[in-house]
Amino acid sequence: MDTPHLHVMADFNGLFSGLLCLSHEDTIKNRDGAVIALNEGMSVTAWEEIYEDGKRDDLLASGTVERSPDWLACRGSRWVLKIDQNGVRWESDLNRDAEDGI
Repeated sequence: MDTPHLHVMADFNGLFSGLLCLSHEDTIKNRDGAVIALNEGMSVTAWEEIYEDGKRDDLLASGTVERSPDWLACRGSRWVLKIDQNGVRWESDLNRDAEDGI
């Protein structure tokens, strides 16, 4: 059975190359504010609200949930997002690509 794709809040200050620290706990909040238990292999899109000049333009990254590697776990991180080939993107860029038919 396929697991649903989740949208979760993240702090992109925890971005280390292709890994984004998701949580120092075993849970995380989804886009609706519900608390979700994290498990390896979950398909996730992480987002962070960013405002510049009063306009919102979220940062986004999709990938798969993994346990934090030792070098991050020692700093308290329990779960990371292994970012897929699309990397980190601005929501406005995705919207612009959709408008351009890309």
